[in-house]
Amino acid sequence: MKAITRFLKTLLVLAVVAIGGAIAYAYSGYYDLSVGSGHTAPVQWYLNTLRSNAIERAAADIDVPPLDEPGMVEAGAVSYNQACAGCHGRPGRDPSGSWEPAPPALTRHAWDPAELFWVVRNGVKMSAMPKIGPERVSDEQVWQIAAFLQQASSLTEGEYRGMVEPPPEIEPVSESDEAEVAEDRNQSGRDPEPEAEGDGESEGEGQNDSQSVDAEQEPATDEDSDG
Repeated sequence: MKAITRFLKTLLVLAVVAIGGAIAYAYSGYYDLSVGSGHTAPVQWYLNTLRSNAIERAAADIDVPPLDEPGMVEAGAVSYNQACAGCHGRPGRDPSGSWEPAPPALTRHAWDPAELFWVVRNGVKMSAMPKIGPERVSDEQVWQIAAFLQQASSLTEGEYRGMVEPPPEIEPVSESDEAEVAEDRNQSGRDPEPEAEGDGESEGEGQNDSQSVDAEQEPATDEDSDG
């Protein structure tokens, strides 16, 4: 009996010392609060275990609708890109490094749809995950995102961009614009008429030759008249 009493007293003293030490450390101001400093391994393990099991238990009663309807994955990709990619990353881009703990990379693993739905609707304490109501993201959109995340880990960056980025719009050209373009092409396609090199010289030479011939012929005409 005395041994049990001694053990309980020792345990109580150790508990008081531990609690007193934790309180003293909190008042000391030596705890590093900067983002990126992380936690010690035991604390990190405890927080991860606490979070994952709490979410699993809370989401156990959520009914998951069919996630294989046509167009559901494509619509979920667009909603994810608008509401989630900024923090959780996407194919080809890591999650944001501005939070502690860092947001999980949702596009690298297949996540439980019911747990995703619960997290979106309730948020997570001690993290940057807010509570998002149906006025911002509807239930249908949340399930579409869940459907997308079942396949996101197999997508390349190019495939993802093809799903979320609309093709460039081509503006129709009016008839007047087409006429102007055709006229510009016709004008630019015309070659300037080449100037005949030496035309003036050949013409002058021709005139000089004709004058010389006339001059040579005139005396002959006079001689004939005299004879």
